Amino acid sequence: MGEPKLLLPFRGKPLLEWTLELVESLPVTRRLIVLGAQAEEILCELLNPSRIMRHGHTWEVLINDRWEEGMGSSLRLAAQHVEGGMLLFLGDMPEVPEEAARAVLEEAGARPVAPSYRGRRGFPVYLPPSLRPRLLGLSGDIGARELIREGCRLIPVDHPGVVFDVDVQEDLEGGLVGVRR
Repeated sequence: MGEPKLLLPFRGKPLLEWTLELVESLPVTRRLIVLGAQAEEILCELLNPSRIMRHGHTWEVLINDRWEEGMGSSLRLAAQHVEGGMLLFLGDMPEVPEEAARAVLEEAGARPVAPSYRGRRGFPVYLPPSLRPRLLGLSGDIGARELIREGCRLIPVDHPGVVFDVDVQEDLEGGLVGVRR
């Protein structure tokens, strides 16, 4: 998109702001963000380096210097810093409803959990502690998809925000208007 996507405006605020606010609304014990490309610009705009306070919540900031390897490298970095389960969000998914995130949290346990919209697995995804050894071995742009392909508990939700991500300029302008319901 020619500039840091996570800083582009979506409905009046930077794209990443939507995810940060959602995570801040949830009853979680730690908030960790992994940044890669354009990390410095994002930090200057939305956060402060290292360990920051934002709206009364502490965020731990990790910089993924190997971001070009793909999402697997970011998950690997997060797993190096988290021993328990992780609730995984993506910064380019601004319309995930809080209710879906809370439903996933309520079901968090020994197996992966994710919301689904019309049969499509969405976000956030809960990754249990048992997956940590495999997360530490991730590489490439696959992320955790293969790790949770089987055995993931899907929670049906009637909101396309759990599968909507911003990939092109039109997504920023239209939001869910362009998503088939």
